[in-house]
Amino acid sequence: MSGFGLPLLSRTSEVRYAAVGDAHAAYRVITGTRGDQYDVVLLLSGTMSMEALFDDPVCLRLIDGLADLGRLVVFDRCGIGLSDPPTDVADTGFEAWYRDLEAVIAASELSRLVLFSTAFSTSVVVLYCDRRPEEVDRLVLYEPFTPSAFGFEGRGRELLRAQLEGTADSVALFSPSRATEPGFREWFTRAGQFGASPRRAERAYPTPDDDEVEAIDRAAARVRVPTLVLRRPAHAFSPDRASDPFMALVPTATRVDLPGEDLFIYGSEVDALLAEVAAFVTGEHRPPAPERIVAAVLYSDLVASTDRNTAVGDARWKRVLDRHDHIARDCIGHGGGTVIKTTGDGVLALLPSATSALRAAVELRDSLRNEDLEVRVAVHVGDVDRRGDDISGLGVVIAARILALAAPSEILASNTAVGAATGAAVHFEPRGEHHLKGVPGTWPLFIMRQHPEPADT
Repeated sequence: MSGFGLPLLSRTSEVRYAAVGDAHAAYRVITGTRGDQYDVVLLLSGTMSMEALFDDPVCLRLIDGLADLGRLVVFDRCGIGLSDPPTDVADTGFEAWYRDLEAVIAASELSRLVLFSTAFSTSVVVLYCDRRPEEVDRLVLYEPFTPSAFGFEGRGRELLRAQLEGTADSVALFSPSRATEPGFREWFTRAGQFGASPRRAERAYPTPDDDEVEAIDRAAARVRVPTLVLRRPAHAFSPDRASDPFMALVPTATRVDLPGEDLFIYGSEVDALLAEVAAFVTGEHRPPAPERIVAAVLYSDLVASTDRNTAVGDARWKRVLDRHDHIARDCIGHGGGTVIKTTGDGVLALLPSATSALRAAVELRDSLRNEDLEVRVAVHVGDVDRRGDDISGLGVVIAARILALAAPSEILASNTAVGAATGAAVHFEPRGEHHLKGVPGTWPLFIMRQHPEPADT
């Protein structure tokens, strides 16, 4: 569970049910902390249940940020997750989905309504806005697909069938940045399985006839409320501005291109998405609050790098630094960590434990020594703020200050890192207490003399 997950879960209400004819659609209302007055309804796509959102850190980040606009409503349409099957099992089109949305909004007693669609749910949002325009304040459409643009009778339907049959690698195709992330594939598979049975999954995607396709296009052309279209053009399936079919239907919409290469909304760069949504809805550019975690921070730099650069020349030194960066990523990765950024002649990295950070420090020092490079390393354990792919906070500052005190080939650790490594086969030698610039108090520092054994493989 991520650092922001528990506060969000404590603000999450119980599962509620809205009557849709003789069936019931399950929904949750999540209240944020900023005090804004907007009500956001998030419509998922495919077979994922709303309950799966609470088991993935990026999804938690997403719903926490949307909830802070006021309230966030998430729901399972009938036949998905915690909701009843539709009264008529053959009634699985966009009209049935629309009735579910209508019932959830009525049961939730929402105002200043912001409808947020993803992919196929765009058609449902467009229909609601067309029929109840007085209720909708804003539309936010993430990678919108209308039936006419998707091509349900052609390539689009073939792609859906390949996903359902398991012949397409949906994770690699739609969320490449997370394809190798530990646990993500398992979560994605489990989310789909819990959302719908195989037979229900086959029926989960509406198959509109020509009349319904035309009706949705007409409804989209009549949209007059402020509309934000979010795209990730780095993905091959995301249309560029010149050929965006939805912008052709709704020329008054505002399109914003997001960084990242994932077509799934729970891909990378979720903070950039949340910042754009907040700016569109509230008029304020406010990035989401950073995620605070406790982690091991590793800082390193090469000794006498300027002298070496001068001696070998810029072209050769660039190759040396490229080799250094490759080695550093390998050493950090072996410990389950991530290189946050390179600093020209060093790295800033985050690792899951003090012991893994100390192992990585030793491996880094020894590997670079084989390249005739000398390095100094600092390791600290403390609170770190994460925002997107970067980190900040006092924990990072402390590690940087410790690095400035480290001698060549030395691995210098804070007292919190030493305490966290208790139980590992490590010997530390006291280096005395030091004032760290900009950090309150004095800090005992320690040189690592005997390093931990390599992790079992």
